[in-house]
Amino acid sequence: MTHQSRSAEIAATVADPAPVLQLIVVSAVEILQGAAGVIALLEGDRLVPRASYGLPAGALAGLHPRLDRAILNVLGQLGEQVSVLYLPSGFGDWARRYHVLALPMQQQQQLLGVIYVFRYVDAGGFSDRDLHVLDVFARQAAGALQQGRATADMLAEKTRLEEMQSTFVSIVSHELQTPVAIIKSYAATLAREDATWSAETIQRVSRNIEEECDRLHRLITDLLDLSRIQAGRVAMRVGSVDLPQIAAEVVDQLSPRSPRHSLRVSFARDFPLVRGDADQLRRALFNLVQNAVKYSPDGGEVLVAGEVPSGSAVLVRVIDHGVGIAPGEEERIFERFHRTDNRLSRTTAGVGLGLYITRNIVEGHGGRIWAESAGPGRGSTFNLLLPTGVEARDA
Repeated sequence: MTHQSRSAEIAATVADPAPVLQLIVVSAVEILQGAAGVIALLEGDRLVPRASYGLPAGALAGLHPRLDRAILNVLGQLGEQVSVLYLPSGFGDWARRYHVLALPMQQQQQLLGVIYVFRYVDAGGFSDRDLHVLDVFARQAAGALQQGRATADMLAEKTRLEEMQSTFVSIVSHELQTPVAIIKSYAATLAREDATWSAETIQRVSRNIEEECDRLHRLITDLLDLSRIQAGRVAMRVGSVDLPQIAAEVVDQLSPRSPRHSLRVSFARDFPLVRGDADQLRRALFNLVQNAVKYSPDGGEVLVAGEVPSGSAVLVRVIDHGVGIAPGEEERIFERFHRTDNRLSRTTAGVGLGLYITRNIVEGHGGRIWAESAGPGRGSTFNLLLPTGVEARDA
């Protein structure tokens, strides 16, 4: 029990399971009064020794792969617990000198490796009790491997999140400083006492100041929404929502800012009302249409289409013909702070929160959102599947 508690403690605190495996194999050999022991891990289609006790390097080299192949064949035929109480004569000196007890290390029906204990022939063979003792060590080794891998994954994720946070702080600093600098510059220009500006110039500069203020407002709103989502304090005012009307309003709002794009709405005639928060769903559609415009630098059509695939759900699709999505990025683009690593994303404003917030809005309504793309340069489609609720559209 002392050996078990020590190895469990190590397993809980380190990502590398090697020290734990070494402790386990030493403990197994000592308790079973063996001469040597090995833990071999399954790597690809081979078993590779990763911890050993009492065997010289030359003996380890001779152990594999012949003995492993023989034991794996038996394990594969007989299932969870198999002991090899003797070695075939084909193993020469091994068969003359040792009895071997071997058990698989498994986790959720997955073979992780094999643990062996060797005993000199003149010391007597292994008993059923020895088999049960080794089974304890086999399970402990499997747990250590699982814990080590989980810890390694956790540390990798921690590193990734720290890098994302650092990138986020850098981007937010830039995104805040840029509009502030532009607003200050325009305001200082208009305030010059030595210059007289035409009405057209004043109107143009005022529009630019307004656009930069809107940009600041969107950024601050994203950050506030992020904090509410993380704190679990997202409130919803649920009522009947007319998605075709909201989509039309979003398109009308964004069209003047996107003269190179053709923004269009197309909903089925029988498209029903849905139950939800109109402001949040408007925000979700705004984010998706704005994203489609942003990542279609050459212009083209952006279509917001609505379908009724069943009586209990509606499907809204935002389709563009822009830069597309690289394979494997379809899920990652919904992560907070994530931005696809391409030339356009590095030169386009944004902090990587829009799609993350949109996904939380959709899932908060009991729906689902996913992205589809034929690949880079071939456009994207964002799909929103939302439950309808119980109310029907007035005739």
